[in-house]
Amino acid sequence: MSARPRIVLTGATGLIGKALTQALTQDGYEVASLRSRTLGAGGMDVASGWIDTAFLEGAHAVIHLAGEPIAQRWTDAAKTRILSSRVAGTKLLANGLAQLQRPPKTFVSMSGVNRYGVWRPGEVVTETATVSNRGFLAEISEQWETATDAAVARGIRTVWLRTGMVLAGSGGALQKMRLPFSLGLGGPVGSGNQHLSWIRLGDLVRLIQWTLAHAEISGGLNAVAPQPVTQRDFAQCLGQALHRPAFLPLPAFMVSLLFGQMGRETLLGDLAATPAKALDGGFVFETPDLAAALRAALCE
Repeated sequence: MSARPRIVLTGATGLIGKALTQALTQDGYEVASLRSRTLGAGGMDVASGWIDTAFLEGAHAVIHLAGEPIAQRWTDAAKTRILSSRVAGTKLLANGLAQLQRPPKTFVSMSGVNRYGVWRPGEVVTETATVSNRGFLAEISEQWETATDAAVARGIRTVWLRTGMVLAGSGGALQKMRLPFSLGLGGPVGSGNQHLSWIRLGDLVRLIQWTLAHAEISGGLNAVAPQPVTQRDFAQCLGQALHRPAFLPLPAFMVSLLFGQMGRETLLGDLAATPAKALDGGFVFETPDLAAALRAALCE
């Protein structure tokens, strides 16, 4: 009996990594975790430039999820950590893949939908849109994607998952919002008119599985649901899902006071992205509607 195809995964202990590991294992893959800040077998260490290339040899695919959390106040030190974890870590991994005798067929690397910019009011953004480096999130995403150049040059099919807000009851932004909204303290952020792009965790995992199976998919892939919403609609839907009112606004000046630049870009940014490439390729979302996605996520 032949061995199961092997997928190497970074960030396996994170919110997405745990769910993806379970799904890929059920699909019949062997999932091997490439551990960060580890010198030796099965590890990579950005600080020293070490990566265990032997661990990568012969992998069917490599999926790169690891990175410093965005949701923190962006001090100069925090910005350095965020950029280094994504850019230097991705470059180290891509360079390692390029050196292999038996490289993977596919390299999936996380990115962000803010690759298109942070503020694009009045637009609906697909993968054909111009990209921008307006804002720190856009700068991160641009460098994050460019860091895969060595893998692309080696001929490895490379996909950049441009994600929006990932909805999961077990972690992430939704878990943090659950308590104040449950207490009736939730509401729209800023004017409430700015758009946000989102995806339920289950659909994100399924999209990654779909990407592995579709060799024609490469480059930027918007990993968002088909229906971006305004901050006001999001607050109303979350309040309804929790059976609580959601009318207490969080003014823009309070966002800046509490969260600084991070809050201005993540909460006050305006970007409506849609997954044109996935839809054109035949991917079907289980929960394309925000209300249904929130109900499902909160029950998980």
